[in-house]
Amino acid sequence: MLLRTALRSLSLTALVASLVPLGCASKSKETPAESPAPGGEDPAAAAVRDADPATVTALKAAIAGPQRSAENRARDQYRHPLETLLFFGLKKDMTVVELWPGGGGWFTEILAPTLRDSGKLITTNFDTGGPADAYQTRSGNKFKEKLAGAPEVYDKVEVVTVTDPTTLVLAPEGSVDLVVTFRNTHNWVEDNIDGAIYGAAFKALKSGGVLGVEAHRGKPGPVDDPKKTAETGYLPEDWVVARIESYGFKLQARSEINANPKDTKDYEKGVWTLPPSLELGDKDRDKYTAIGESDRMTLKFVKP
Repeated sequence: MLLRTALRSLSLTALVASLVPLGCASKSKETPAESPAPGGEDPAAAAVRDADPATVTALKAAIAGPQRSAENRARDQYRHPLETLLFFGLKKDMTVVELWPGGGGWFTEILAPTLRDSGKLITTNFDTGGPADAYQTRSGNKFKEKLAGAPEVYDKVEVVTVTDPTTLVLAPEGSVDLVVTFRNTHNWVEDNIDGAIYGAAFKALKSGGVLGVEAHRGKPGPVDDPKKTAETGYLPEDWVVARIESYGFKLQARSEINANPKDTKDYEKGVWTLPPSLELGDKDRDKYTAIGESDRMTLKFVKP
């Protein structure tokens, strides 16, 4: 199946108890996460302002680099790579894991050159030895070819092949500064593998290390059937926070850098109705293009 088809109060406590698998770590009761204040500065803007200058320079160079296609550059207006990565706390000398980069490696194109000289990038990839017509095989080969096609950019990228998520080891335990994932959460919930993946990320991260999550944000409310809800591509933000915190992480901050209030989240083909997928083809294409890409939560968690 395509992996799309390839967690501040008593009410939240009740939600966790009803939705999170037994045995998951309990939610920490530390200082509430930093969120954008009404009319105030978004945490992502503060992160850019206070960022390490050398990292900012390296990131800007990577974002403007020739390894990026015009098509990918056009999506910067929706994906805000500089602000998003600095919000997650990226520094150019970090060890970073990118989970499920996809065959096109949109963020890999930026992370790899930024980290190449003084840091390390580890990515996952699908097993390329599976059935030729399987999504995972095709996506895995596409990503493999992308890395091999530009060794001057990607030669130092370390790749972890995912065969069984339940046995996934991303890096030596406690060796990673930052783990990032972009628009994958719904896939993992749909396939019931999110616990295994977040568990692997928790093990790999140093104490104080960060998990950065960007995901399609659904309408708020209870989730009676996580798998069915995830099939639309959207999940409620508080549900996602509670879910991830149940695996031992603590939410540190939220950003609205990737928010889109035009997104009504009620489409025939779910989130894939919107760009860049536009799965309805020419039907109402101008309407969905005008909406733009999805409304997304951007969340920064820390390993205690």
